[in-house]
Amino acid sequence: MKNLIFLLFFSLVVFSCQPIEKNDQIVFDNNQFTYLKILSTTIEIEDLFDKKISDPYIGHTLKTSPSQRVINWVNDNFTAIGNENLFYIKILDATLTKKEFENKDAKNFDEKYNYIYELFYLIEFSLYDDSNNLLATTLVEASRSTTSGIYISIQEKENIINDLIYHGLVDVSKETNILLRQYMNDYLL
Repeated sequence: MKNLIFLLFFSLVVFSCQPIEKNDQIVFDNNQFTYLKILSTTIEIEDLFDKKISDPYIGHTLKTSPSQRVINWVNDNFTAIGNENLFYIKILDATLTKKEFENKDAKNFDEKYNYIYELFYLIEFSLYDDSNNLLATTLVEASRSTTSGIYISIQEKENIINDLIYHGLVDVSKETNILLRQYMNDYLL
Protein backbone atom coordinates (compact mmCIF):
# COMPACT_ATOMS: atom_id res chain seq x y z
CA MET A 1 0.00 0.00 0.00
CA LYS A 2 2.87 2.39 0.82
CA ASN A 3 4.41 1.71 -2.58
CA LEU A 4 1.12 2.52 -4.31
CA ILE A 5 0.78 5.82 -2.46
CA PHE A 6 4.43 6.68 -3.18
CA LEU A 7 3.98 5.81 -6.87
CA LEU A 8 0.80 7.90 -7.06
CA PHE A 9 2.48 10.85 -5.34
CA PHE A 10 5.58 10.56 -7.55
CA SER A 11 3.43 10.40 -10.72
CA LEU A 12 1.48 13.45 -9.60
CA VAL A 13 4.70 15.44 -9.05
CA VAL A 14 6.20 14.40 -12.40
CA PHE A 15 3.06 15.23 -14.38
CA SER A 16 2.59 18.56 -12.63
CA CYS A 17 6.11 19.61 -13.67
CA GLN A 18 5.40 19.15 -17.36
CA PRO A 19 5.21 22.31 -19.46
CA ILE A 20 1.73 23.66 -19.98
CA GLU A 21 2.31 24.82 -23.51
CA LYS A 22 4.95 23.94 -26.05
CA ASN A 23 5.72 26.40 -28.82
CA ASP A 24 6.82 24.72 -32.02
CA GLN A 25 9.49 26.47 -34.01
CA ILE A 26 8.43 28.08 -37.27
CA VAL A 27 9.83 26.39 -40.37
CA PHE A 28 10.25 28.55 -43.47
CA ASP A 29 9.35 26.12 -46.23
CA ASN A 30 9.19 28.17 -49.43
CA ASN A 31 7.54 25.24 -51.25
CA GLN A 32 4.30 26.21 -49.49
CA PHE A 33 4.25 29.57 -51.26
CA THR A 34 3.23 30.53 -54.78
CA TYR A 35 5.52 29.21 -57.53
CA LEU A 36 5.78 31.37 -60.68
CA LYS A 37 7.44 30.88 -64.06
CA ILE A 38 8.30 34.15 -65.81
CA LEU A 39 8.99 34.53 -69.53
CA SER A 40 12.41 36.15 -69.17
CA THR A 41 16.06 35.27 -69.52
CA THR A 42 17.01 36.34 -66.00
CA ILE A 43 15.54 37.28 -62.66
CA GLU A 44 17.48 39.93 -60.79
CA ILE A 45 16.85 40.77 -57.15
CA GLU A 46 17.95 44.10 -55.73
CA ASP A 47 17.68 44.83 -52.02
CA LEU A 48 17.32 48.62 -51.85
CA PHE A 49 16.16 48.61 -48.24
CA ASP A 50 18.61 50.38 -45.93
CA LYS A 51 18.68 48.44 -42.69
CA LYS A 52 18.20 50.65 -39.68
CA ILE A 53 20.06 49.69 -36.52
CA SER A 54 18.40 51.99 -34.01
CA ASP A 55 15.28 51.65 -31.89
CA PRO A 56 12.54 50.63 -32.66
CA TYR A 57 13.96 48.62 -35.60
CA ILE A 58 14.91 45.01 -34.81
CA GLY A 59 15.31 43.38 -38.24
CA HIS A 60 19.10 43.60 -38.01
CA THR A 61 19.13 41.51 -34.81
CA LEU A 62 17.75 38.38 -36.50
CA LYS A 63 19.86 35.58 -37.99
CA THR A 64 17.88 35.91 -41.22
CA SER A 65 16.47 39.39 -41.86
CA PRO A 66 12.99 39.95 -43.34
CA SER A 67 14.51 41.09 -46.65
CA GLN A 68 16.69 37.95 -46.80
CA ARG A 69 13.51 35.87 -46.31
CA VAL A 70 12.06 37.56 -49.43
CA ILE A 71 15.27 36.90 -51.37
CA ASN A 72 15.15 33.23 -50.35
CA TRP A 73 11.49 33.02 -51.38
CA VAL A 74 12.21 34.54 -54.81
CA ASN A 75 15.21 32.27 -55.38
CA ASP A 76 13.16 29.18 -54.50
CA ASN A 77 9.83 30.06 -56.15
CA PHE A 78 10.54 32.10 -59.29
CA THR A 79 11.92 30.55 -62.47
CA ALA A 80 13.01 32.39 -65.59
CA ILE A 81 11.94 30.61 -68.78
CA GLY A 82 12.66 32.02 -72.20
CA ASN A 83 15.30 33.83 -74.18
CA GLU A 84 14.07 37.43 -74.00
CA ASN A 85 12.93 39.95 -71.38
CA LEU A 86 14.44 40.84 -68.03
CA PHE A 87 12.56 40.47 -64.74
CA TYR A 88 13.62 42.73 -61.84
CA ILE A 89 12.55 42.48 -58.23
CA LYS A 90 13.36 45.40 -55.93
CA ILE A 91 12.89 45.15 -52.19
CA LEU A 92 12.04 48.72 -51.28
CA ASP A 93 11.09 48.11 -47.65
CA ALA A 94 11.32 45.20 -45.22
CA THR A 95 10.88 46.87 -41.85
CA LEU A 96 10.47 45.02 -38.57
CA THR A 97 9.89 47.14 -35.47
CA LYS A 98 9.26 46.53 -31.76
CA LYS A 99 7.56 49.22 -29.68
CA GLU A 100 6.37 49.28 -26.11
CA PHE A 101 2.80 50.39 -25.47
CA GLU A 102 0.56 50.78 -22.45
CA ASN A 103 -2.13 48.13 -22.13
CA LYS A 104 -5.06 50.28 -21.01
CA ASP A 105 -7.42 47.28 -20.84
CA ALA A 106 -5.16 45.34 -18.45
CA LYS A 107 -6.87 43.59 -15.58
CA ASN A 108 -5.40 43.20 -12.09
CA PHE A 109 -2.81 40.53 -12.93
CA ASP A 110 -2.17 41.44 -16.58
CA GLU A 111 0.97 43.23 -17.64
CA LYS A 112 0.55 47.00 -17.71
CA TYR A 113 2.90 47.34 -20.71
CA ASN A 114 3.29 45.11 -23.79
CA TYR A 115 5.28 45.04 -27.00
CA ILE A 116 3.85 45.43 -30.48
CA TYR A 117 5.83 43.95 -33.38
CA GLU A 118 5.12 45.41 -36.81
CA LEU A 119 6.31 44.07 -40.16
CA PHE A 120 6.05 45.96 -43.44
CA TYR A 121 7.03 44.79 -46.93
CA LEU A 122 7.11 46.84 -50.13
CA ILE A 123 8.37 45.04 -53.23
CA GLU A 124 8.42 46.19 -56.85
CA PHE A 125 8.21 43.68 -59.71
CA SER A 126 9.19 44.98 -63.18
CA LEU A 127 9.48 43.30 -66.55
CA TYR A 128 11.60 44.86 -69.31
CA ASP A 129 12.14 43.79 -72.90
CA ASP A 130 15.64 43.36 -74.34
CA SER A 131 15.68 47.02 -75.45
CA ASN A 132 15.14 48.05 -71.81
CA ASN A 133 11.55 49.19 -72.41
CA LEU A 134 9.20 48.65 -69.49
CA LEU A 135 6.56 46.03 -70.33
CA ALA A 136 4.81 45.75 -66.97
CA THR A 137 5.31 46.68 -63.34
CA THR A 138 3.49 46.30 -60.04
CA LEU A 139 4.05 47.06 -56.36
CA VAL A 140 3.28 44.50 -53.68
CA GLU A 141 2.67 45.76 -50.17
CA ALA A 142 1.98 43.74 -47.03
CA SER A 143 1.90 44.62 -43.36
CA ARG A 144 1.23 42.63 -40.22
CA SER A 145 1.50 43.15 -36.51
CA THR A 146 1.28 41.14 -33.31
CA THR A 147 1.69 41.78 -29.60
CA SER A 148 3.39 40.04 -26.71
CA GLY A 149 4.09 40.58 -23.08
CA ILE A 150 7.33 42.18 -21.99
CA TYR A 151 8.39 39.31 -19.76
CA ILE A 152 8.67 36.38 -22.16
CA SER A 153 11.49 33.96 -22.90
CA ILE A 154 13.96 34.55 -25.72
CA GLN A 155 12.68 31.44 -27.50
CA GLU A 156 9.09 32.64 -27.28
CA LYS A 157 10.13 36.06 -28.61
CA GLU A 158 11.91 34.39 -31.56
CA ASN A 159 8.84 32.24 -32.26
CA ILE A 160 6.57 35.31 -32.22
CA ILE A 161 8.84 37.21 -34.63
CA ASN A 162 9.32 34.21 -36.94
CA ASP A 163 5.57 33.59 -37.00
CA LEU A 164 5.01 37.24 -37.89
CA ILE A 165 7.56 37.10 -40.73
CA TYR A 166 6.18 33.78 -41.99
CA HIS A 167 2.62 35.11 -42.17
CA GLY A 168 3.95 38.32 -43.77
CA LEU A 169 5.54 36.16 -46.48
CA VAL A 170 2.26 34.31 -46.94
CA ASP A 171 0.58 37.68 -47.53
CA VAL A 172 3.33 38.80 -49.93
CA SER A 173 3.12 35.53 -51.85
CA LYS A 174 -0.66 35.71 -52.25
CA GLU A 175 -0.62 39.39 -53.21
CA THR A 176 2.23 38.82 -55.67
CA ASN A 177 0.34 36.00 -57.34
CA ILE A 178 -2.79 38.15 -57.70
CA LEU A 179 -1.00 41.25 -59.00
CA LEU A 180 1.39 39.45 -61.36
CA ARG A 181 -1.53 37.53 -62.86
CA GLN A 182 -3.39 40.82 -63.24
CA TYR A 183 -0.58 42.89 -64.78
CA MET A 184 1.87 40.35 -66.24
CA ASN A 185 -0.39 37.45 -67.14
CA ASP A 186 0.88 37.35 -70.76
CA TYR A 187 4.42 36.73 -69.43
CA LEU A 188 3.59 33.97 -66.92
CA LEU A 189 3.39 30.23 -67.54
